[in-house]
Amino acid sequence: MARGEASIHVERQPAEVFALVGDAANNPQWRKNVARTKWLDDGPMRVGRRGSQTARLWAREWTVEAEVVEWDPPRAVGWRTVQGPVTVRSWFRVVPDRTGSLVSGGAEGGFRGVLGPLLTRLDVPAMVRQANADLRALRDHLEGSRAGGRT
Repeated sequence: MARGEASIHVERQPAEVFALVGDAANNPQWRKNVARTKWLDDGPMRVGRRGSQTARLWAREWTVEAEVVEWDPPRAVGWRTVQGPVTVRSWFRVVPDRTGSLVSGGAEGGFRGVLGPLLTRLDVPAMVRQANADLRALRDHLEGSRAGGRT
């Protein structure tokens, strides 16, 4: 099993940051490898809500179904896969930090199957690089959407 976490400061209040990271339907806006997401049920965000997400990795699309396992707005959200080629638990934490928020995201798990352990080990360095790049994209998206922010 692999585990990784990355953090970044964002010049936005926690509730505003959480509104974006807390809803996986927003992932294609700031996560490079995410092609599409959709909720599989209706209603408000809550523990137990299920959705699917398709990501591009190694020139291939991978789709997982996941459910919300932690919901504590505007501080924390967590998911776990329930179907797909990986077994992963992922999360985001958003806490006040100086004039904005400290956003931390992480995941633990790996690929399933006979080659799962090998694929997981091979993917960890790229996963960490991508997590940092995605958090920079999140920051730029949020800060760039207001006057005087980054573009």
